[in-house]
Amino acid sequence: MINLSEQIIKDLIDKGVTTFFGVQGGACARFIDNVIKYKGKYIPVLNEQSAGFYAHGYYLSTRKTAGLIFTTGPGLTNAITGIASCFYDRVPLVVLTGQVKKKLNIAKKTNTRMVGFQEVPHLDLSKPISDMTLKIDTSQKYLIMRKNILINLDKKVQVIEVQDDVQREKLKKKLKKISFNSRKSKGNIVSKSVLNNIKNSKKPVYILGAGFSRHEDLIKLSNILNKQNIPIALTWGGQKAQNIINKNNYIGIFGTHNPGFANKVIEESDLIIAVGCSLLQHQIGRINNNFAKNAKIIFVNNDLNECNRARYQFGKRLSFINSDAKEFINASKNIVYKKTNYNFENKLVYPVDNLVTFFEKIPYNKSVIFSDAGATLSWSFQAANMLKNCAPIFTAFNLHSMGYANCASIGASIKNKNVYCVIGDGSIPMNIQELAWLKNYKVKLIILDNEGYGIIRQTQRAYYKSKFFGSDFKNNLSKLPKFNLKKILESYDLKTKILTRHQLNKKIVNNFINSKKSEAIIIKVNYSAEVKTTE
Repeated sequence: MINLSEQIIKDLIDKGVTTFFGVQGGACARFIDNVIKYKGKYIPVLNEQSAGFYAHGYYLSTRKTAGLIFTTGPGLTNAITGIASCFYDRVPLVVLTGQVKKKLNIAKKTNTRMVGFQEVPHLDLSKPISDMTLKIDTSQKYLIMRKNILINLDKKVQVIEVQDDVQREKLKKKLKKISFNSRKSKGNIVSKSVLNNIKNSKKPVYILGAGFSRHEDLIKLSNILNKQNIPIALTWGGQKAQNIINKNNYIGIFGTHNPGFANKVIEESDLIIAVGCSLLQHQIGRINNNFAKNAKIIFVNNDLNECNRARYQFGKRLSFINSDAKEFINASKNIVYKKTNYNFENKLVYPVDNLVTFFEKIPYNKSVIFSDAGATLSWSFQAANMLKNCAPIFTAFNLHSMGYANCASIGASIKNKNVYCVIGDGSIPMNIQELAWLKNYKVKLIILDNEGYGIIRQTQRAYYKSKFFGSDFKNNLSKLPKFNLKKILESYDLKTKILTRHQLNKKIVNNFINSKKSEAIIIKVNYSAEVKTTE
């Protein structure tokens, strides 16, 4: 006979969740012991927030769901931002958190704040940032919910709380493995009127998002689109498809922070076909009606709530199709336009040109790049827009968490040997403790040092009369504490160079990329450098 905590871990590993991140604690130690027992991989991060970022990067690099393991109280509360990043980007995740034993887990019953040590309402805190929450207060409860948990491992963010004494309960019989039937296609649910809209359009454009680029049939679907000869723009989340899309059809990455050719083509179009793309503010701007003013919008998404939200935003000019990308593209595969050859160039601006120097040398077909929040993120994607071939750039697309990229890079490097992290000097301190892992996992750090929070200063220039409170190291009234970034990185045994934009050259970049160890390059960026946008 085995206990419940052992059965839960055995089930997860049997279903392919073999890598777990977390911080050890009394109420979760059994879970961690069993991960090791069943030959899983447990990686102890140094702050719980980092665990969700690790899992995010691990999934984007491998397409495999990771598990998180936390103890009671601060174990889960510290983890909230990492879990939220996965939830908002639809990165599947399973979170196991301990809870005090039954007799002490009575704060709700007694209408008090806490009874047991570190007793916290984990699930109440997690509900807004997860797809499923489940309290396991008996072993029978797990047996009832077992199939539902396992069937959603590659689809949803699940937070599961298990009381400490329930973890120890012995199961009366050996459980059988659960098998699942594959999802059946809905068939052709695309109406003739929608197909006619595409056929009759003079200037159609596909916008492909993460829901397309993560599809298991990505190559097959891309081949169909390549034959249609319709211009294709990608979102930040969709750019994994960049190296598969026919270069004659590909017009670049679009969005308000990616000024360039793709945005121009979209603005002149008469039909937008958005597949697996949310069309949120950071993509289309603040005013919905200013986006592609003369275009109808076909919105393809298998989440009905997202479809209804898009219809609310765009009104009657949007028709949604609650469908999988595969079903929609197969239904429209016979529509073919005359081939259009696009030869576009975007103007290099500083400091985007610095990142282009790196990105053009990074082997695009076997590398991944993670970028952090703020100006660094915008400049990273603008640099990608300058190149016909660029390694995919991943980020916490929707939450835009500072301190994400170095953690996600380490998560990705568990399975990938060519991982690059672009991060700002303001973001590095957020989860700097995780750099200790770079002795074990190779990641190359490209740090843009603009002396604090450059994107915040840009806002402060525009709206707050250049009052740089809390955003730089200079303001005497409320300045950031000064730290020596090079010394900090070197304390983690990271070889580090500080360069100005004029000192950066191809020889330095080649040596950096070809090095077999983790290294860092700090590029000094002008304090006043700003992000160019289309707004």
